[in-house]
Amino acid sequence: MIYGIYGAVTSFAQHAELPLITELSPQNHLFQQYCDDVLYARKALAAGKTSRELPLRFYRYKVQKDDTVIRIAARCSIPYDALITLNSIDSVKTDITGKILILPSLPALYLPEHAVSDIERLTEALAKKLKIESFSITLPSPDKPGKNIQVECFPNALLDSTVRSFFFIPLYRFPLQQAVVTSPFGMRKSPFTGKTSYHAGIDLAAPSGSPVYACAAGMVAETAYSNIYGNYIIIRHEDGRESLYGHLSKIKVRLYEKVKSGTIIGNVGSTGLSTGPHLHFEVREQGKAKDPALFIDTKKAKT
Repeated sequence: MIYGIYGAVTSFAQHAELPLITELSPQNHLFQQYCDDVLYARKALAAGKTSRELPLRFYRYKVQKDDTVIRIAARCSIPYDALITLNSIDSVKTDITGKILILPSLPALYLPEHAVSDIERLTEALAKKLKIESFSITLPSPDKPGKNIQVECFPNALLDSTVRSFFFIPLYRFPLQQAVVTSPFGMRKSPFTGKTSYHAGIDLAAPSGSPVYACAAGMVAETAYSNIYGNYIIIRHEDGRESLYGHLSKIKVRLYEKVKSGTIIGNVGSTGLSTGPHLHFEVREQGKAKDPALFIDTKKAKT
């Protein structure tokens, strides 16, 4: 049985399991059936049907080695907006290999009951602005047997330019004009002790006095001096993340000042625990350090 709705919203039973498509190929009968459902849903949208009148079915698909969200969306004739919101995929860099995705037949935005990821929070903010009648759906979790997920469906809605830009990272601009990566994120050999230690950011060597730019818009949450970071700045960004800029020779922003992406916030220096002029750059998510290479284009720096 293919689980779905035709003319009414269905809540799936806890033991229900969505049909599994093993190959996105016309030779696969389930994939062909899915494509027919997508076509049927598009015709319903074109006919002016709204909300609970719309046909909606769901399938599962296990992502193969060379698959990407964009390729899967193209093969399925579904906007990638639907796939990333339904499956909580935060960025085009997210590794989805081997992941079980839910494939919807209806082009839409799908918002979970509780927004957790960045894409979900941004979609939630967007949904409040949409003048589209939505409806709720209960689905069996694709990778947690016996568990259900609750989503709100916004038919034929698409992500706005802000969310799309967020998805196609690098989201943040490079904090210097020119630099050399002298120390990567993660475990490294300490230049002071020679022992292996954890490095919470990346070190970008640049001439002393070089301008340092805010990597994204936000508010200056902290400016201070520490024995480790020297003169440093922390900016809290609109997506909830924070960026830290350490070893500065000068700080050119005030506490609680709002800055734009590209605002000059300070100058490269060698204050604090430093072996020479460089910028120590961190990105923090919910207080935990993340690899900055996930958010900035490190190709702009020499290695």
